[in-house]
Amino acid sequence: MLTRIALYSTLGYLISLLGHGWDTTEFWCVLALFWASDQLTRIELATSQLAEQKRRQALHDNNKDTQ
Repeated sequence: MLTRIALYSTLGYLISLLGHGWDTTEFWCVLALFWASDQLTRIELATSQLAEQKRRQALHDNNKDTQ
C-alpha cells in the first residue's frame, strides 16, 4: 500500500512538472488512467489465480476418482 502511495505521488508530481496542475482535467485524466490500469491488473491476477486453483482442484478430484 505504501508503495502505491509513493508511486501515485511521484506520478502526480511528474504531471505537475509537465505543466498540468492538480486542478486541471489533464492531471486527473492521466491519474485515472493509471489507477484503472492498476485495478485491471489486480483483477486479472485474481482471475488467473482462481483459474489455477480450480485447475488444481479438478486434477486432484480426477486423481481421487481413478484410485
